[in-house]
Amino acid sequence: MPISTTWSIVIFHDSDCESRKTVVTKRNSIPVARAQSKSLINIIGNLGWPILWGGAASITFYELLQGPLKNDLAQRYFLGHPVAIATTVMFFIAMAALILRGLNLLGQFTVLDRAELPAKETSAISQDSLSCATELLSSASHWSARVQRSYLGKRITTLLETIVSNRGTRHLNDELKYQSEKDADAQYEGYSLVRIIIWATPMLGFLGTVMGITQALGDLATQQLGNDLNAAMQGLFAGLYVAFDTTALALTLSIMLMFIQFMSDQFETQLLGAVDVKTEDALSGLLAMESEGTGASVDMAQSLRSVITELTQFQQACWSDAISGLQQQWQTWAAEQGSTMGVALERSMSQSLAEHSRVGQQQWESWMESLNRSADLLHGNQDSMRRQMEMMQQIVETTGDVVSLEKALNDNLQHLADTRQFEDVVVSLSAAIQLLSTRLGAPAVQSKALDLSTETGNTKGKAA
Repeated sequence: MPISTTWSIVIFHDSDCESRKTVVTKRNSIPVARAQSKSLINIIGNLGWPILWGGAASITFYELLQGPLKNDLAQRYFLGHPVAIATTVMFFIAMAALILRGLNLLGQFTVLDRAELPAKETSAISQDSLSCATELLSSASHWSARVQRSYLGKRITTLLETIVSNRGTRHLNDELKYQSEKDADAQYEGYSLVRIIIWATPMLGFLGTVMGITQALGDLATQQLGNDLNAAMQGLFAGLYVAFDTTALALTLSIMLMFIQFMSDQFETQLLGAVDVKTEDALSGLLAMESEGTGASVDMAQSLRSVITELTQFQQACWSDAISGLQQQWQTWAAEQGSTMGVALERSMSQSLAEHSRVGQQQWESWMESLNRSADLLHGNQDSMRRQMEMMQQIVETTGDVVSLEKALNDNLQHLADTRQFEDVVVSLSAAIQLLSTRLGAPAVQSKALDLSTETGNTKGKAA
């Protein structure tokens, strides 16, 4: 088959994908005015009626507290503080929302049981899915307002409008899943007010606790503690009663709301499951048409398999040749780049090695000069130390001579000391002799004394 025909088939497949994207876009797009009107209606329905009925229920409840249901316990918990009153009003608003939701769900189940859907008549209608959907949509317009407002009525009407707008049943199963998820999201959004009240009710209780404790501490005046201790303690207990009663009331009401919301949510989940089953039963003929259309598409795809296989083989051969040429070019380029890089690296390495060698030689020469200077300094230090050793030796020899001289001097000094003592003895004897001779008056003794002195002088000369 020519390549142009093959490319036309591929283009047809791409246009099919684009049409699928267009269908998805149309399915997800909603007119702005219609969405805004529905949003306004939902806001009024989700907020207005619960607030209205909740306010009425709150007024009725407090009227009953003042009348038939009047007792001390109810007065303490529901009328003890403005926070308790606000908590009770919010509880009744949430209960009104849940009750209205429950009544709506009961009506929805009634519609499921009693609605007469033309599911069995689809086989008798023309096999054209567009005309079939058009006839079903026209018959759905005659349903009652209650059926049209129900999950089932809106689901079937929306699916039929989608089939008519898309001119066929293409992606009808995807549309069924989308509408089911959309209803599940609407179910979640329907309990927004109740979830907010469940969250805010304990917060109000804690606020009442803080206010009650503050009131209790504020009532404890110094004069009351000093004058009337009983009144001060009663005021303290009254404030604490308010604090803990508001918290207990808020937690109790929030727990009740949580359980009631859970049961309502499960009830609505069962309803949506039943709506899914009913919708598939009502549109079973159209789903069968889509399956038949899908089978025809499969046959056409099988008939074109050989063409696609041939195109794939041709493209594979082209890609193989192109890749082989690119591989050869890459190898040639890699070899050239390798040789070029080798030469460049060799040149740069040679220059780097020469530079490193020159720098190393310069450093070696500087190190050798430093070593020579250090050796000269060591030789100079060695000569200086040798001279100092010679001087020390001379000093030691001189010190030895000084020691010998000192010893001789000490001997002479000792000898002189001994001689001096002898001279003193002689002088003493001479003085004694002279004294004796003076007393006796003998001249011979004087001559002897002179001789002795002469002899003593000779002795001194010898000693010297």
